Amino acid sequence: MDRTQNPFSPGAGAPPRELVGRDPILEDASVLLARIKRKRPEKSMLLTGLRGVGKTVLLNEIERMAEKEGYRTIFIEAHEDKQLGPLLAPHLWRLLFDLDRTAGFGNKVRKGLSILRSFIGSLKITVNDVTIGLDIDPERGTADSGDLEIDLPQLFVAIAEAAEERQSAVALLVDEIQFLSQKELGALIMAMHKIQQRQLPFILLGAGLPVLPGLAGDSKSYAERLFSFPEIGALSEPDAERVLKEPAQAEGVIFEPPALEEIFV
Repeated sequence: MDRTQNPFSPGAGAPPRELVGRDPILEDASVLLARIKRKRPEKSMLLTGLRGVGKTVLLNEIERMAEKEGYRTIFIEAHEDKQLGPLLAPHLWRLLFDLDRTAGFGNKVRKGLSILRSFIGSLKITVNDVTIGLDIDPERGTADSGDLEIDLPQLFVAIAEAAEERQSAVALLVDEIQFLSQKELGALIMAMHKIQQRQLPFILLGAGLPVLPGLAGDSKSYAERLFSFPEIGALSEPDAERVLKEPAQAEGVIFEPPALEEIFV
């Protein structure tokens, strides 16, 4: 086999030639993106499944769909050794500047920047040689309590209102979301609850291990009313056959039925 022509490239999050067998998930994501953009209520989506089933690939595809729909997207990967606030802050800062880079600050964008400055507090984070926290006055009394469950909802509302002012929408995508602490996950759920109550254009799309629905429910009992938890499993045999046969056929190689049977055993 010519290794340079090998159509199969397994790896963490590496996209296949074609997403096969995931059409229902992508259709649900498409409906979610369209409804939120039109200020129609809809549950955010948290994908669950074992490692290696393609959750990250799906999350990347949904991000592309969101960008095509005009969403401003933030994609982060949760870590056990990094807190949610510092992980989010540089992306939110960049998003607010991108919202109004050419048109000049609107009132909501200015307010969003001030509230983000309050959220960051004395933390120094550098993004593209701009040090957050030096040139924007904080919004005193908003998102500056130090309690994430109080501050994050206030911050997300400010971000969503800034996006709404510019007729845009925000999609936050979080991979490995099960690594968030219970406090962080609870704050994220509370923030999305506040967003949904106000019907603001901000959605959360996440991916995590099968324990995620339980973790979310333990953190906040109303999580199941805010999120859908699609389970990403192994492909059916017909879909798995397509994944193998079609890329190989494009390279002039044919899988014989006994070979496929051997693979599926």
